[in-house]
Amino acid sequence: MAAAAAGSLRRAGWRLWRGRAVVRCQLSPPQRPLQASAVLRRVSNEQKKEPLASSSQQQFDSHPTDHQPEQEPQGPRPSYTGQGGQESEDYESEEQLQHRILTAALEFVPEHGWTAEAIAEGAKTLGLSVAAAGMFHSDGSELILHFVSQCNTKLSELLEQEQKLVQLGEAEKKPTDQFLRDAVEARLRMLIPYIEKWPQALSILLLPHNIPSSLNLLTSMIDDIWHYAGDQSTDFNWYTRRAVLTGIYNTTELVMMQDSSPDFEDTWRFLENRVADAMNMGNTANQVQSTGEALVQGLMGAAVTIKNLAGLNQRR
Repeated sequence: MAAAAAGSLRRAGWRLWRGRAVVRCQLSPPQRPLQASAVLRRVSNEQKKEPLASSSQQQFDSHPTDHQPEQEPQGPRPSYTGQGGQESEDYESEEQLQHRILTAALEFVPEHGWTAEAIAEGAKTLGLSVAAAGMFHSDGSELILHFVSQCNTKLSELLEQEQKLVQLGEAEKKPTDQFLRDAVEARLRMLIPYIEKWPQALSILLLPHNIPSSLNLLTSMIDDIWHYAGDQSTDFNWYTRRAVLTGIYNTTELVMMQDSSPDFEDTWRFLENRVADAMNMGNTANQVQSTGEALVQGLMGAAVTIKNLAGLNQRR
């Protein structure tokens, strides 16, 4: 009988220990993933001079940064509204916060250029401190890469929608040359609101530490265009077609920055001629030669043109 009683006590003690461990885990939530976000929001709230209970503030200050209070204050948890108008509880991720700041900053690029000042102004429109600009590199490269990525996404969505219409029989499939011309023009037109500051953007993207990310976005965009154009090549043509279209895009972009014709008519005429030249190539040897010429022309043109245009606020 004594052994049975001892066994019962051991089992009760085991259940009590497990219960305390579960309670301890529930009362000690994991640390929030983004302290930078919390700091920015707290600074923002202080700027807005929102009253805080003195007892709650003292309780917060009494805990080290890396330890959270075991019990959260009563009342609704903080929620934040995203661009889609949907509210989500708790803090957003660092990537989501940076995305919102950079998107808001694009409005100020025509005035401040691709700079930390534009990012700070964008943060202010979201109710954040101008110190938010410290989350990014001072050269403005992240703002430029964010914009390029957004444009590539928009183009991909546009081409995908066009493909669906063709598959549903609601639109006719375009000839390859027309498709390439329209795709490149649609992508370049996205630069128009920022064309005055685009030479500055290109000069920043050509800095050594920005080239890998910039090149990755460029090749991804070119690959998307050829994919939706229906290219299924698996031989050497796969490379030459993408290299040629990259040269066409780069040189047309340089022409566009110097174009003062109405609605960039000269630019689109130049683009049409370059696409026609590419489609009229007779054989692989000509493709290889034209590929090299296009890339050299693009690189040399970029070096000379960007040097002359960077920092200027008006088209030639």
